[in-house]
Amino acid sequence: MTTSPSVRGWCPGLHTPMEAADGWLVRVRPPLGRLSDRQAHAIARAARTHGNGLIELTSRGNLQLRGLTPDSAHGFARDMHEAGLASADAATEARRSLLLSPLAGIDPHAAPDAPDVIRALDAALAGATSLRGLPAKFAIAVECGGYVPTGTLRADIVLRAGRAGWLVVCGTRGWPCTGAAGVEMVVALTHALAALDAPARPLRNPAQADAALAAAGVLDATRPAPQGRHVPPPLAGPLPGHAMGAVLPPGPIDADLLDGVARWCADRGNGHMRVAPWRAFVMEQCAAPPPLPGLITDPADPRLRIWACIGARGCACAPRDVIADALYLAPDLPPDLRLHVSGCTKGCAHPAPADLTLVAGTDGYSLCPHGRADETPVDSGLSLAQIQRIMRGWPRTQQDATQPNGRTRPA
Repeated sequence: MTTSPSVRGWCPGLHTPMEAADGWLVRVRPPLGRLSDRQAHAIARAARTHGNGLIELTSRGNLQLRGLTPDSAHGFARDMHEAGLASADAATEARRSLLLSPLAGIDPHAAPDAPDVIRALDAALAGATSLRGLPAKFAIAVECGGYVPTGTLRADIVLRAGRAGWLVVCGTRGWPCTGAAGVEMVVALTHALAALDAPARPLRNPAQADAALAAAGVLDATRPAPQGRHVPPPLAGPLPGHAMGAVLPPGPIDADLLDGVARWCADRGNGHMRVAPWRAFVMEQCAAPPPLPGLITDPADPRLRIWACIGARGCACAPRDVIADALYLAPDLPPDLRLHVSGCTKGCAHPAPADLTLVAGTDGYSLCPHGRADETPVDSGLSLAQIQRIMRGWPRTQQDATQPNGRTRPA
């Protein structure tokens, strides 16, 4: 039996666990997006001790652990603090919600001052003790260019590197600056947004961004910011800066796999890995991928272009095992198509539009081409066989070619 989707209004955190069908969820936000092999082992050990041993990588570059209880969540938070992976103060931990380019500091074509900018911003946010009242799910991103181009991270405020310096992007406007000035402006805008009446996320409401820019005194000095989004490149296989990427397929992994990656980092790399916002581990100074089942190291693997939530395995809102269905559909995924398989209309795994979005129902899947999970579908009650036929005959033009009952229009 499934329940109606309910939007909680926040993401689970280390100090703010969230109840799911398979227990409570918590998230670890690796400081500056980086883990040592010892810290990775600590997370794997805590996942088995305090939860059900299952770990997910989230779209925010966090590690999400499942199957905890209210009591064990406290023990998990204590262990993460002792491992140097979190602040003991919940308010400080919540302020450090950064999305980071995973190759900052190692990609030779990325902004060379990106590591200094990231460290300064993290410290400034941690020290902003008066900051309160930010919108739920508010996020700040730092994009440093290079192999992972700017425009790949979605956040309410973006500090973006460019050829002529940095740009603070908020809503549809951008403010040119140096890295140091950009850090100060991001913090000022964050305070300004929190001080607005009924603050909303600039990512959803550009008018809030303009109000914050005006309150910070820089609206007249801004310019229209590029709004085009880039698809992130595959982080599977060899990467710039002598790094090696390994991506997880949709769904959780066992803690043993994280242990295996950590051992590989220690034996074949420098003992450190990055956690990327696209279900990927980036292993530093590593020349070969870990020979571990369950990791994607081929950049052409179709599973790299699929998003899927936990589905019926861990969510009461989902009527189907969407992970199993997504992996079943993977071999038929056309080369340029990106697929989102969602357990309900919340679309937790991928809030943005996808080329093909499927939403699970008790009688099959609803179909939303070029849309989000919460949009009106063009068809419903589709079986996996019907969806396979749709993908095999995917439009040869930019227009949607689907018709009711999963049939395709003649070419």
